[in-house]
Amino acid sequence: MGNFNNKQALIDAAAKKLGTTPDVLMRQLNDGTFQKALKNMPSAEAAMLTKALSDKATCERILSSPQAQALYKKLSGK
Repeated sequence: MGNFNNKQALIDAAAKKLGTTPDVLMRQLNDGTFQKALKNMPSAEAAMLTKALSDKATCERILSSPQAQALYKKLSGK
């Protein structure tokens, strides 16, 4: 349950940073059109994120890392 909450919190923070809603971002991630959400990111960062998100194990490892948790706290103001 905690892992789901962490993922949702990161999705919420990422959506806010990308200027979209969590629902739209999740739909884009699920249907493979999330490139639209990355259009405002520098191309090198967008490529790294795309590569990381394409591998489920890498994505899980990243989301559970202390760095991701610190980033969540910073972006969410908690």
